[in-house]
Amino acid sequence: MFKKYLIHPTDHAGIQMLRYCLVVAIAAPIDLGGYIFFKSQLHMYVVLAATLSFTISLIVNYFLSVLWVFDRDTGRQRHIDAIAFGIIGFIGLGITDLVIWTLASNFGINYIAAKLVAFVIVFFWSFGARRALFHNPEIWQKVFKHRFDAPATLKPKSSKT
Repeated sequence: MFKKYLIHPTDHAGIQMLRYCLVVAIAAPIDLGGYIFFKSQLHMYVVLAATLSFTISLIVNYFLSVLWVFDRDTGRQRHIDAIAFGIIGFIGLGITDLVIWTLASNFGINYIAAKLVAFVIVFFWSFGARRALFHNPEIWQKVFKHRFDAPATLKPKSSKT
């Protein structure tokens, strides 16, 4: 059972959500810790601090996600998946910056509380969009109007599920 949930490749959305939560448990302290450090120690503007810390944690999130959560061969070249993953991440960054700017800069809410609100919103955006990226090539065909050489059906890297 341990291997099913934590080791073997899977298409099961619930198991992927569990794994993504664990990835976020690693990436979130990097994001929040960097954010607090940049803001409190380097006295950066909240949006700049959020942007830098988010970008660093996005890199960690990418590697952990493609190696463990969404561990499938999409049939596309790896750099295409990385670019798409980054686009999803930077949309999340835009959401983060907008929420922090709105709550902290305009409404005077504590910058850490504003970051936590943004974090919850972006968590669900990122998981949903990344799951779609790695499991629904039809979405990419509709959005980008060409195939990216994605096969109609995708298989996990290993036949174990």
